[in-house]
Amino acid sequence: MPMKKWSSWLIILLIASNGWGQSLETTILEHMDNKNVSGLAAIIIQDSNIVWEGYYGLADRNLGKPVDTSTIFMMASISKTITATALMQLHEDGLFELDDAINEYLPFSVTPVSHPDADITFRQLLTHTSSIRDNWSVLIDLYTIGNSPLALGDFLEDYLSPGGDYYSSQSFYGYAPGGNANYSNVGAALCGYLVEAITGQPFNAYCHAQIFEPLCMDNTGWFLSELDTTLIARPYTYIFGTYYDQGLYGYPDYPDGQLRTTARSLAKFLGAYMQNGTLYGTTLLEESTVESMLEVQDADLDAIQGLMWYQWNLGGEPHWGHNGGDDGVSTDMYFNPATRTGYIVLTNGEAFNGPVINAMIDATADDLASATALQLDCNFTTEIPDVLPAVNWGVQPNPASDFTTISCSDCVMESIQVRDLTGKLLLEQNAAQPVQYWQMDVSTWSSGVYIITLFNDKGSSSKLFTKP
Repeated sequence: MPMKKWSSWLIILLIASNGWGQSLETTILEHMDNKNVSGLAAIIIQDSNIVWEGYYGLADRNLGKPVDTSTIFMMASISKTITATALMQLHEDGLFELDDAINEYLPFSVTPVSHPDADITFRQLLTHTSSIRDNWSVLIDLYTIGNSPLALGDFLEDYLSPGGDYYSSQSFYGYAPGGNANYSNVGAALCGYLVEAITGQPFNAYCHAQIFEPLCMDNTGWFLSELDTTLIARPYTYIFGTYYDQGLYGYPDYPDGQLRTTARSLAKFLGAYMQNGTLYGTTLLEESTVESMLEVQDADLDAIQGLMWYQWNLGGEPHWGHNGGDDGVSTDMYFNPATRTGYIVLTNGEAFNGPVINAMIDATADDLASATALQLDCNFTTEIPDVLPAVNWGVQPNPASDFTTISCSDCVMESIQVRDLTGKLLLEQNAAQPVQYWQMDVSTWSSGVYIITLFNDKGSSSKLFTKP
């Protein structure tokens, strides 16, 4: 099962240069081809507007479903920034101080094995200095297809309190809390549970009421039961020529990595931070809170770590953000406070996205010329395309070298599109009138796999076609 949720320190591998003079789209498509990334969504934000967005490849390889604006991606460790936001909202309300001991707010005691009398503080959780350790011999076995049946609080008590089923010397590092910095997924999950303990609300419900709904982040949720699963990108691991679908999985420590949303909805969240906490009249956090979160907390322990967000040098300038990685998932979210420019890359593959991030930072006026600025307000929603109800249609012969016929016995076709597996549009044809049969000459097509999509007034449907 998975290696989960990359730490921020691994991001050193992210930095790579894109080819000089290449267009943004060319760099993205080459990256996807070179690194076997199935699908990718990318957004550039300037101030409080999307100034460029691109959608490439396949969200579902089995169905031949392209990535589009409605595609929901798993966020992996970008989730931690949402979790930290929820906790800091409570700090603004005066419900705790950052240097308070967390055990004063919990229904169980978090007890470091080597330092049982030491207090862990909220600040230490938010800066990965709590001494809580990720014991992967435990965590890996708790991954499950679907949502975890184990409640967040029950898992954390078993993991962090003496006598718990998962409590051991491997639950903590040997140093005292505040003595060193080590990335901690479980520590981030505990931030989410503290929201539950302080408010008396389930963490996911709190986030919906206080973050997702105010920002109009549609198609966003912590659990599969909160989402239309047909819109979720299948997570793929590529091994020796084969894409393996990891399934839609979950884990009990969900606040550290299990959020799923669209690129456009995540852009609203990032936009709020870029605008000092308030986006188009909706205040997510006070400006002073955002400033404190985007400030290195203890340079002696970690020179880049703020309150869950971290600072990284990209394109020669400091950016704040977070990356994420899980089985079949690789994500990045950063912004430059000086230029108020933000970058989001979401994929259902496992490659580091350095070439894409750098190409976005280096994007030229020509790259952005065709884009229309989109305001990140509540009038801006994810476009969900209509999907044809189950219809009997096919492409025969398939594979085919010369001609193939698209036929639908119980529907009609008004137009068709053909795309390659990166999502690039190769052919678009419209019928003079609705038809049930459509013959295509494929003799000049290059060998490969293509996505054929039919459209009518009821919606669209896609299938894969192979040219040998």
